[in-house]
Amino acid sequence: MPFIRDTWTSLLRLLRTFTRSPFYAFIYLVQPLIWLLLFTQIFKSLTALPNFPTSSYLQFFAPGLIVTLAVFNSNFTGFALLNDINFGVLEKVLITPVNRYSLILGTVLYVAVTGVLQIAVVLIISFALGATLVTGVGGILVTIVIVSLLGIGLTSLLGALALRAKRVEPLIFVSNLITLPLIFLSSALIPAYLTPDWVQTAMKFNPVNYAVLAVRPLFLTGYDWNAIGVGLIVLGAWAVAGIVIAEFAFRRFGD
Repeated sequence: MPFIRDTWTSLLRLLRTFTRSPFYAFIYLVQPLIWLLLFTQIFKSLTALPNFPTSSYLQFFAPGLIVTLAVFNSNFTGFALLNDINFGVLEKVLITPVNRYSLILGTVLYVAVTGVLQIAVVLIISFALGATLVTGVGGILVTIVIVSLLGIGLTSLLGALALRAKRVEPLIFVSNLITLPLIFLSSALIPAYLTPDWVQTAMKFNPVNYAVLAVRPLFLTGYDWNAIGVGLIVLGAWAVAGIVIAEFAFRRFGD
């Protein structure tokens, strides 16, 4: 089918760009190691506080890092789309018979594939440093789904911005404006009960926090089906909203 062929072609083009860039390989391999080594030393004393969920900050932080890296990697995908716009690649593709929906789906699949790679890297490093995943393979699959939905939504929104702005400055401004607040207004680094009330309120509107709440128990206690269910609903809606907005931006870009 042409749609499947176009989607596969779009995915392969993005993956070739990824594999041919040593910079991407460096980021994917080194960044998780730096974050794990740095933050587990900075925040390790938190485990001595009352009601901290585990005696190992590594065990607590590993799922938070997986979600955090999904946020940062979404930014890279947005900038990759902007490069296609600036070099005229996207305009040339859009005048061909290729299905525009296949371009969106190809990008969605690319986010999922690279997200799996990032999760694998974090897990390998975390296990080497002593972390465990109490839910095993099933927990890994749930993590992949949750993180992919988060990444798809954010990538789609930043991609829509790139399509509308067609310049790097607005994308840099918005990505820098939202990335750190999304992370720090979540429980990725510290438990929610250690944060001020207004931060806990903000967490209720933060898709990143729903991803953390769904993934973290998989490392600590087991399946929290309530958190997983809520996370799937919220992040599923987040991903669909992002795709719809990106599709609208694609149509306006070609007009």
